[in-house]
Amino acid sequence: MELWYALVDLLPFDWAQPGSMYFMKNALLAVLVISPLFGVLSTMVVHSRMSFFSDALGHSAFTGMAIGAICGFNEPTWAAVLFAVVFALLFNLVRRRSALASDTVIGVFSSTAVALGIFLATFGGGSFTKYNALLIGDILSVAPGEIGLLALILLLILLTLLVPVLVLLAHLAHLVSFAMLFCTANAKNILAGLAE
Repeated sequence: MELWYALVDLLPFDWAQPGSMYFMKNALLAVLVISPLFGVLSTMVVHSRMSFFSDALGHSAFTGMAIGAICGFNEPTWAAVLFAVVFALLFNLVRRRSALASDTVIGVFSSTAVALGIFLATFGGGSFTKYNALLIGDILSVAPGEIGLLALILLLILLTLLVPVLVLLAHLAHLVSFAMLFCTANAKNILAGLAE
């Protein structure tokens, strides 16, 4: 992080002065890491026509947060991730075993997740406003460890996407080199035939 802070110190902004406003410098780095991640993932989501599903999955995180808080987790974000995975698996199970359209199943799951989340969050007369910081987040409060996690996720996604491309390029290079050897051998035979 010290290298990052030194680079940002070179910027001509008031908040970029050396030794101050580290939360702004962390926020800038988080945006720079998460932008390509969202760019890659959102393209895949739109191409797969899963934008409504991703919206429903995001709404299911609220229920996961409420379950995590009720269970007493210090960090209910992991409960939200776990619930989102369960939500996605149940959605796929129901979609494959029923004749209903995907949008119908997504709508039912989404509204059920939101209703269950509100019920659990307000259970016992409580208010769900305490979950706002967890659900909406605050880019200015991002910690260096969270930035590292974002960078790791970005790296894994890029490697997942690049490995098949690199394998394809390796096969293509092998095919081209074989074709060149084949053409060279045939050219020698043709030239030898012409010389006779």
